Amino acid sequence: MKEQIKMILFVIVLGIVAASIIVGSQNYTFDKIVDNKESKLKSTILEAFEIDSTEDTVTQVYNKSIREEVKGGTTFYYSEEGNIGFEIIGKGLWGPITGFMTLEPDLMTIKAIQIISNEETPGLGGVIAEQWYIDKYKGKKFDPEIVIKKGADMTSETEVDSITGATMTSNAFQLMLNENYQKQKEVLDK
Repeated sequence: MKEQIKMILFVIVLGIVAASIIVGSQNYTFDKIVDNKESKLKSTILEAFEIDSTEDTVTQVYNKSIREEVKGGTTFYYSEEGNIGFEIIGKGLWGPITGFMTLEPDLMTIKAIQIISNEETPGLGGVIAEQWYIDKYKGKKFDPEIVIKKGADMTSETEVDSITGATMTSNAFQLMLNENYQKQKEVLDK
């Protein structure tokens, strides 16, 4: 009986020590995690505006180059050149896709898109996050909408070639871009 009580006390003490270490670690790293997440978002926004920065200068460059404004519950980001950006969110084939899109001052022409996160299959739908694919959207216009399709006319201002082997992701990405654009354009036009 004495041995069982010792074992139970040992497990309780061990549990308390382990929990204390975990809680202490979380409290110690929480602020750093928040700072890193904020820095990553600022870095992504700067990339979408095609503004250069380094890991050490992200916050300074962001504060100097980007102005934030909340309209209709959405935060819009403005560059000194008059470009405007906003977060884009949608459903992919396997999970949510989040990104950031910048438009030129005409509010119709895509300047750049950055994908923040996605759960698409690497090498297939995950191609939407690869820079060579995202660069295909530069200069394309929402006139009235972006069309992603197989065999797209590369000279068209509204068409982008779909991802081979990822038709459903391409369709979801098209819907995401067009829905986010229409929603944010309505807010901006008010």
